[in-house]
Order: sequence, then C-alpha cells, then structure tokens
Amino acid sequence: MRILDRFIQKLATQKQSLYEFRAKLKQVKELEYYDIDDIENIRLLGLPIVELEHKNIALETTFTPIEKQRFCIVDIETSGSKIETSQIIEIGAIMVQGGKIVAEFESLVKCNNIPENITYLTGIKNEDVKDSPSLASVLERFRLFLGDAVFVAHNVNFDYYFISDSMQNAGFGPLLNRRMCSIDLARKTFEAPKYGLGFLIEYLGIKVDSHHRAYSDALATVSVLEKSLSNLPETIITTEDLIKFAKPNPKSRKKKKESA
Repeated sequence: MRILDRFIQKLATQKQSLYEFRAKLKQVKELEYYDIDDIENIRLLGLPIVELEHKNIALETTFTPIEKQRFCIVDIETSGSKIETSQIIEIGAIMVQGGKIVAEFESLVKCNNIPENITYLTGIKNEDVKDSPSLASVLERFRLFLGDAVFVAHNVNFDYYFISDSMQNAGFGPLLNRRMCSIDLARKTFEAPKYGLGFLIEYLGIKVDSHHRAYSDALATVSVLEKSLSNLPETIITTEDLIKFAKPNPKSRKKKKESA
C-alpha cells in the first residue's frame, strides 16, 4: 500500500483541516511536482474531496448514497504482469450510476511487441494494435472519462496500480480515486464455489462476447457488481459504507497468507 493510500484511508474516516490536508500532501512523493495548494488539482487526480465549513476537508463519498454514486468498472489487458517490463494493450471501462450504464470507454493501445502467450490468452495480435493510439493518448482520455468515480475491478489492485503507475510514468500523476474490489464484495454478498471472473461468468449465466478482452470483462464485472449490490445489508447506505464493507476481514487475509 502506498503512503498516499494510507493518507486517503484516514481521510475516509475523519475530516481534516485544509491546512493539515495540504501539509500532508506536500510530504507525498507522488505529488511532489503538482500544485496542491489548489484543491481542484487534487480533484482532477480523482480524489472526491469537498470543502466543509471552517475550512475542513472530507471525502464526498462519505455522504454520497450508493444509488447516486458513479462507479467506473474497469478491466485492462497487458503485455505482461509487471509494469517495469510491460504495458497496457487494451482498456475497457463502463460507468454505472443508479443501476444504469451511463457511459462507456474502450480502446486498444499501440504496442511494439505482444508476447505469444498474451496473444493466446487475449486474442490480441501485434497487427491489431500497430495503428492504435499511443498509451499516453489513451491514458489521457481515460483520465477524463474516469473523473472522480469509484474505480471498481475484479482483483482491483492489479488494474488500479498498473493504470496508476502508467499514468505516473506518462506525466499525468497517480490515480487518487477511491477503489473497490468486486471479488471481495462478491464474497461478502453471495455464495459461490469460486469467485474468479471466468467462473462467475458461467456460474451466474453472464453473456459475454469474449473472456479476457477488456470491455467484455468489464461488462461481466458490471453484472457481478449488480448482483452484489442487490444483496447488501440495509445498514450499507453511503459509498464509504460500501467500500468499507467490501474490504476483506483481517482474519480472512491472514488465512489466505498462511495458505499461500
């Protein structure tokens, strides 16, 4: 977890003074080249902050009802698993609000070398992306599409950090959006033998054009999210309630680590 993530998590639990907020941000390495005195610049990086009375700062998601929240369901395909040696080759994203799809994003990304095992998995070949837009241009458009929506993905940390690191490398700054894992939320809201997306597609009878393609997998994840939201406890009302509820219990994290 980034130091930045711990800072945002603290902000999710209690408001802070604007002075304290700015002082802490100035200590964050990922933001050292950004003008953080203007909080609008922080909003542009995806952090949904609001200024309260007496110059206090809080997360808007603390007050936003789930049905009014914008969730951006994201999936990426990459040329490998490590950001240091590979890159994004496709992004698919679907914006959902109030149970309805309100916007969509889909793009292949120019890449000079897609390994054979990635082509086997995704079906994406070198010739498919040779005339695609550059990674920087796709990331720039995706940043505008994402805005300050909650970033949702199946195994969210991979997609979130891969995109965030790619944004940082391209000079666009890191992602600061609130995020939520649809796998973790599914485990909390309905029973299934397994929770991998490929299995849930078959188990829940989700219709997809092609598994392991970004847009199709994002669309399948929308269906998983809808099922989870329909099974929430009545006490889960705001977006931050939902994000907190979705997090794995510390005991389950320990069991996973021990069994790894």
